[in-house]
Amino acid sequence: MITEFYLPTKIIFGSGSLARLGAEAKKLGRKAILVTGSGSMRRTGVLDRVVQDLKDNGVDTLIFDKVVSNPRASTVDEGARIVRSEGIDLIIGLGGGSAMDTAKGMTLVSTGTESIVHHMNVRVDVTGRVPLPLILVPTVAASGSEVNRVAVITDWETHEKRVLLNPLFYAKVSIIDPALTLTLPKKPTAQGGVDAFCHVVECYLTTKNPFPLTDGIMETTMRLIVETLPQVLARLDDIEARTRLSWASTVACSQFVELGGGAGFRTLHGIEHTLSGYYDIAHGDGLAALLPTWMRYTLPAKQDRFDSLGKNVFGETDGILATEKWLERVGMKLRLRDLGIEPELFEEMANSTVKTDALLPKHPRVLDAAAIAQIYQDSY
Repeated sequence: MITEFYLPTKIIFGSGSLARLGAEAKKLGRKAILVTGSGSMRRTGVLDRVVQDLKDNGVDTLIFDKVVSNPRASTVDEGARIVRSEGIDLIIGLGGGSAMDTAKGMTLVSTGTESIVHHMNVRVDVTGRVPLPLILVPTVAASGSEVNRVAVITDWETHEKRVLLNPLFYAKVSIIDPALTLTLPKKPTAQGGVDAFCHVVECYLTTKNPFPLTDGIMETTMRLIVETLPQVLARLDDIEARTRLSWASTVACSQFVELGGGAGFRTLHGIEHTLSGYYDIAHGDGLAALLPTWMRYTLPAKQDRFDSLGKNVFGETDGILATEKWLERVGMKLRLRDLGIEPELFEEMANSTVKTDALLPKHPRVLDAAAIAQIYQDSY
């Protein structure tokens, strides 16, 4: 089996590392667009600090603060138009996964004339296109978007939420400052921790070719999340615990979990994406509600992996029961009914998932529309 590891992103990690942003940006451009949301970055003063730092380093900054959760295709296209019309030469994504994925989408769309929806539906050849440099600054330990070539964008007109893979999405620099997560409230902290855990546990359980190196990386990352998230929730200002959680989140959705070639596929993510594409719920909530049922559906094909999960990650015999106990401990033991999901749409959403997610055939058991609808039903 041939594996390939490619991570061209310069990673700057550590408490206080946000202070490096201006100096790094200066190396890459002179007129930046700062892609972020309209709320917490202003309230906490982070936005003002960043803009001043960029100014002090000779980088003019235009603020694009229209990002919302489950980032919209229309927002990406609007931002890309501004990039082209204003002569922007650097894109900076500041925030959670939504801000970073919006910035990634803008990087792609600004290289041509197609909308992001076109890229979502048609594989566009971007060979030869030179994207604007991208800097990403996560403020939540969750998506890991800062170190991969993935963006998840929602077309709100069709409710289709798709995963885009493109080498243009790799940031030139990612600055991961755990201190930025200190002001994050309990709920989004817990949601982010579940997302990071799922990034790894899905790959761990669905692998067809387990390998000791890959298993070691994945098990260590999962244990770190399982042990650290409750510590952070108990004391939100614990910078040491926040730092461990940030490291785990960054590794969880990076190529590091594929080292050794023993990683599987994130098929649960595709099933959840449809939920948040229809209902605009928090991604972490949807994952938490679906995870135990998805596990039970997978169990007959992967009993040995669930045994290893229980033993090597939780120190227990039953990996599913241990996961459920952990979800309850971090306040994330949810059902779809808790999230306002309507059973009447299960079949429609299942069909949409089959249409939009290319990884489903990689699952150890058949994940067709009927199976997905049943997972929704059993999670209700």
